[in-house]
Amino acid sequence: MPSLVLSAAIALVVALVTCGPAAPAQAAARTAVTFSASQTALRKGEMTWLSGRVTVGSSGASQAKVAVERRAGAGAWSRLTTLTTTTTGRFAVRQRPAAAYSYRARVLAAGSVGSAVSRTATIRFSGADRTLAQRATVLRPQLGPLTGATTAASGSVRYRSTTKGLLVEVRTSSSVRTWLVYGDILTAYRKAGGPKGKLGAPLADPKCGLLESGCVQRFARGAIYDNAHTKGTVAYGTGRVTEIIAAERSQLGYGIHTLNRSKYNAWAHSPYAWCSLFQSWAAAATGNAAYIPQSTKFSRFVAATKAHLRTGSTPRVGALVFFDTDADGRTAPTHVGLVIAVHATTITTIEANTSNPAGGTARGVYLKERVRSWPLFYAYPKYLS
Repeated sequence: MPSLVLSAAIALVVALVTCGPAAPAQAAARTAVTFSASQTALRKGEMTWLSGRVTVGSSGASQAKVAVERRAGAGAWSRLTTLTTTTTGRFAVRQRPAAAYSYRARVLAAGSVGSAVSRTATIRFSGADRTLAQRATVLRPQLGPLTGATTAASGSVRYRSTTKGLLVEVRTSSSVRTWLVYGDILTAYRKAGGPKGKLGAPLADPKCGLLESGCVQRFARGAIYDNAHTKGTVAYGTGRVTEIIAAERSQLGYGIHTLNRSKYNAWAHSPYAWCSLFQSWAAAATGNAAYIPQSTKFSRFVAATKAHLRTGSTPRVGALVFFDTDADGRTAPTHVGLVIAVHATTITTIEANTSNPAGGTARGVYLKERVRSWPLFYAYPKYLS
């Protein structure tokens, strides 16, 4: 009997434990993301700031990965860039849309950070005029208030500073537009004389959100390129090619002593010779990847160039130039550069994975003067059409 009483007591305790109210489970903190554009009604060539914040529960998510995506119309979403949040969970990227895209932010789940998708911000374009005063009002949160007086650069161009930038108004017979210049590009622009100098007035806002946090901006007579590792570098001339030349000039002097271990190899995920990788990088770094082929091996780069670009024997600024640098008895391209100047008997080029004309053992990015009889052929990207 005592054993029966003991068994009954144990059963009662078990029942109380198993049938009583369960302890509340620890709920996982919810991940959320906000997202917005500083301005959604743009004129063609204007820039907008895309920004937001990732939170887990009520706290900002530090070092979270955020994919900024875009789509045209009802098309598929494509990844524009991947950002890492600050210690307070914030992220931002600058964009100069070429079309009426919709944008969103998607948080990539990792560790305590869950996945989340933001609301959509849709960019629309207007053909209405944008005066200096109107643009100053729009950009005040990013650039601060206007300072000083408005200055005339010519009859159709006038400009005025803000606390963080420069606004340049350009009037034509059909429109009024006001463009922004700021950051290291503005420093280089002012050194070149600003709107009254050799570069002239800007043609649009900077194109940003590029490789290595890069930006490039075109002007009436040239371009300026800047990234996280360089200061604003100027290239004079006209057309889209000036953007690529400015980017290549910014890399002059880069050199390595380890075979095919350049940053351009890392970018292209290629262990091969990098003279062509550099040319592809310069196009991609300025948002012009479609103009110069991208291949991991030089032989494939040559094949893609011949298949997609017009070739010829006339040197032109902005043309790819191919050489045979091997003394092996065969005539075949083994090296490539970009023509940046044409002279009576020589061409000036920017080449990568080449010897330093000043001496030394590093293979790097250098200016070269080549006799016009040496190239095998030239290739003309469509920006030269």
